[in-house]
Amino acid sequence: MKKAVGAGVLVGASLLILGATIQISQWGKPLPPRFHLLMVRDREGMDEWAYQAGGGERLILRDEDGDGRADRLLFFLEGELKWEVARPAPILWRPGRTVSAPARHLVLCLDGVPFEIMAALWREGHFREFLPPERVISTFPADSDLALSVLLHAPPSPGYENRYFDRQRNRVSGGVRVTLRQDLPYHRRLDYAFPGVLRGPAYLFPERAFFDDLTRLRARFRASSKRVFLAHLSTTDVLFHVRSPEQVRRYLLAVEQVVRELLLESRGTLRITLLSDHGNTLSHVKRIALEEALRAAGYRVEERLRDARSVVIPGYGLIGAVALYARPEIVGDVCRIAQEVPGVDFCVFREWEGEMPVVIIEGQRGRARLRFDPTREAFRYDVMWGDPLQLLPLWEELRREGKADPDGFIPQAVLFEATVGHLYPDAVRRLYEAMGGRQVENPADLLLSLQDGYYFGSRRFDWFVRLRSTHGGATQRSSVGFVMSTDVRFARPLSASEVLPANGIVIE
Repeated sequence: MKKAVGAGVLVGASLLILGATIQISQWGKPLPPRFHLLMVRDREGMDEWAYQAGGGERLILRDEDGDGRADRLLFFLEGELKWEVARPAPILWRPGRTVSAPARHLVLCLDGVPFEIMAALWREGHFREFLPPERVISTFPADSDLALSVLLHAPPSPGYENRYFDRQRNRVSGGVRVTLRQDLPYHRRLDYAFPGVLRGPAYLFPERAFFDDLTRLRARFRASSKRVFLAHLSTTDVLFHVRSPEQVRRYLLAVEQVVRELLLESRGTLRITLLSDHGNTLSHVKRIALEEALRAAGYRVEERLRDARSVVIPGYGLIGAVALYARPEIVGDVCRIAQEVPGVDFCVFREWEGEMPVVIIEGQRGRARLRFDPTREAFRYDVMWGDPLQLLPLWEELRREGKADPDGFIPQAVLFEATVGHLYPDAVRRLYEAMGGRQVENPADLLLSLQDGYYFGSRRFDWFVRLRSTHGGATQRSSVGFVMSTDVRFARPLSASEVLPANGIVIE
């Protein structure tokens, strides 16, 4: 009897192991490409891309007006033309513009895809159902929770990441629980997001997680009848964190296959907007020794603020920015300690002039104040010494061109255009809003922007993740994502808040 029971238990355990093995082996199976590029040719000034698929299918994309986008789609089966669609003329984007709605609109955020990667793919002839990509300047910190909240015009999240400091309760909260539940305000705006329970395993099996994510997205969209469908493909960022840019490019081409399939299934009536929430540094990174420096100076890194020697650092993701919480009287000293740590670019904290915050930027290259005039929507950059944001030459040039007011304030629209290509794109507004705005419910007392090549975050994640890239800091590579559309031409770079209209979330 005991032998029979033992044999039954063994068989049962074996079946469970076999079932789990089969599940793992089937999880995240690569999506075989349906269409293979046959040729690219110039037919009397018209670019044409011809694709072959199984079962005698053939697709021709034709750019008839020279703007780089396929204006005409022709689908053949066994050599016979089955249908042909002429795409409508592109719509020129304007801030807050509302345009006529298509039958359906898919808005897909490819997390962490830098503008330079997508622009290179488009120049090589990929994603030619789309108009050329344009730059999107992320938030500071350049991280998904904050950036997606701004992109989707969602209410503020409790903190900059899933793990945050709750000021009212004076304790660190969130973390894995928030990741698993995915109940932040911006999540409620999404029609598809990768299951929270799979976010951890994604870093161990990034390719499988990516294909699982992409397959789930496709199935969810096909099953939905929503006219506007908002989706977030988070595993593209995972790939950039742990794989080389050359490797990630191949997976982005799988995204191209899926959006092409969905467009063809609609016979060209589907509008698709692809975008990303931030960039990636595309360089190997190492951890900064911040906690060690603070402890050496006599401070305690703790889960709550007990006294004037307490500093709370709710690190979570391995990113290039750090949020710190401390008593007001020690913020300046903590900043001075932090800026001596290799890898820290500069500190950002606030002081007050009446009811208006003044944002202080301090680092090895200098110290400056940022002031904002809401009536003019203009900023002033007052340097106390040095030039921490390396803006003085540009500021003086704008003054000489007559683009500054007599008191030194420069309109935000002018600054945005002038600093899009700067080392710190749109830095004045982004840093001021990070400290002086209402982007999160529990704003930090001090924010650190790290140099490309450095990160901070949960030590638990260090155990199984070897970073090849990250984001979060104020630098160009970390901060610049992209946006591109099948129907809308973006004629200039955009800030994250401009990409999707606030009135209805998407261009309709």
